[in-house]
Amino acid sequence: MDDANLFMSLEMMIAPPHPLEHNLELALPDNQHSSLVEIAEIQKRDRIPGIVKRIIPWDTSTSWEYWWCVPGRVLLPEDVELLQSDFSRVESILAKLVWLWGGHCINAETKQGSELKLVYDWQQVLKFVGNTKLQLDVLDIDFLPLTVKEDNGNFAGDSEQSKYVAVEPPHWHIEFFQLEDVGGAYQLQQHENLCSCQIWTGKPFLRHLDTAEATIRYDLWISTPLDMTSPPWRSLVTTDLV
Repeated sequence: MDDANLFMSLEMMIAPPHPLEHNLELALPDNQHSSLVEIAEIQKRDRIPGIVKRIIPWDTSTSWEYWWCVPGRVLLPEDVELLQSDFSRVESILAKLVWLWGGHCINAETKQGSELKLVYDWQQVLKFVGNTKLQLDVLDIDFLPLTVKEDNGNFAGDSEQSKYVAVEPPHWHIEFFQLEDVGGAYQLQQHENLCSCQIWTGKPFLRHLDTAEATIRYDLWISTPLDMTSPPWRSLVTTDLV
């Protein structure tokens, strides 16, 4: 992290500590072999958090942290309290990203095949979320690095199976969730109209290998999120139910 970067101060980039920090590295059963109810009971019994710190790149030399909801876990009351207290810091970072690059607001009705309208004000993003009747409690943030992939016309809908190269520049994908109470803990509610905001550093496109013709496409979905957490959440999974 670069403390000389005044646009993003060092203080802003560091997530606050978890009140149950000493339990963050305790293992839990794999959700492929155990039910959420079983995992939740272990979490509540042993006070194992349902969140870990996720490391999100700002650029090639600078990263920032936020508390991320681990798949297959519930959130303890301490998790929710921490997420709520840290919400304004995370929002301030996302507001800077939206101001700098512009954001594409997306819901189930959005057609992503071509150019999308950009917004540069975080409050407009929140207004978009509010219009979906979603009570915003939790943010899920992915960073997706540059991805280049050869395609046989699947993305282009080309019946002749022409060769293309699909390119997605680095971008951030933000999803908005509300929480629901599940017996003394919380989980992300699957809203009927999930919405998100994408912040791109460039335009994703398909380029035809023979004609070199390029088409802007925001619906390629060829990138995989950069998965850096502290502690590494995948190492905290066991196939044994304790």
